[in-house]
Amino acid sequence: MFWKFDLNTTSHVDKLLDKEHVTLQELMDEDDILQECKAQNQKLLDFLCRQQCMEELVSLITQDPPLDMEEKVRFKYPNTACELLTCDVPQISDRLGGDESLLSLLYDFLDHEPPLNPLLASFFSKTIGNLIARKTEQVITFLKKKDKFISLVLKHIGTSALMDLLLRLVSCVEPAGLRQDVLHVSLGVPPVPEGRGSNASQTLCDIVRLGRDQGSQLQEALEPDPLLTALES
Repeated sequence: MFWKFDLNTTSHVDKLLDKEHVTLQELMDEDDILQECKAQNQKLLDFLCRQQCMEELVSLITQDPPLDMEEKVRFKYPNTACELLTCDVPQISDRLGGDESLLSLLYDFLDHEPPLNPLLASFFSKTIGNLIARKTEQVITFLKKKDKFISLVLKHIGTSALMDLLLRLVSCVEPAGLRQDVLHVSLGVPPVPEGRGSNASQTLCDIVRLGRDQGSQLQEALEPDPLLTALES
């Protein structure tokens, strides 16, 4: 007996996208949205990369969800938004990293008063960290325009996700020219609030240690690492 299989099945995501007024939330309710995104479903990517959708995705990971929502679903959409923004699909990374208004919307998370929601902070850190890896030059150029970046990070020094982000920023940027730019961003660090110095000290120690480890792995260094040199001086 032979069974007939429909090899041209349409995903629920595609069916929703065929609707005239589909919303981002409707799509995010679908279990296979992340799978479809990673499979680079072009219709889905085109929808997600619309300005309104990108702004909504960024807002979901930077704004506290309403308190009147059920706790079990309160962070469902922020989590899904973070996964979509960091799923290593070039079209999404290019869209987010190449739009200064979206980067500014993301950056505004640092303006929140401490303490930050630790879950949102982890979403923010993951998204920025992914952009640093994928769109390094654009992100560093953007941060160079933000005089208060390090001050704002240190304001939230009690949030581990922000310290992890700073560590990633200063230890994973290549080539050396961009590392010099990161040094310029990092100079002029203000006094650390009382009671938070141990976190900052530990982070700086981690940065120096990583720099030494990376340097020891290179048999021939063309030039001294500017970040390591500055931190050890």
